[in-house]
Amino acid sequence: MPYKIKVSGDAERDVRHLPGHLRQRARRLISALTGEPKPPGTKELRGYSGYFRIRIDGWRVIYRIYEPEQIILVLRIRKKIGPATYSDLG
Repeated sequence: MPYKIKVSGDAERDVRHLPGHLRQRARRLISALTGEPKPPGTKELRGYSGYFRIRIDGWRVIYRIYEPEQIILVLRIRKKIGPATYSDLG
């Protein structure tokens, strides 16, 4: 059974503000999570159980998987700037 995708308001705004060449790639990647919530290259964030990130060039798609409900909540899409990229998630 496919996962359901929910995108936070912050993540929707982040997608709109991505550079044009990355915007469509990010949308396709998010849509593909319904069939494969942990595609190759996905990493779980240290210190944040259930939180994952996928790289798109210098950007990170940050999301959380709720296994029992089979829901993926896309939280943010941020430019990688060091540890601060993942601050204020929880």
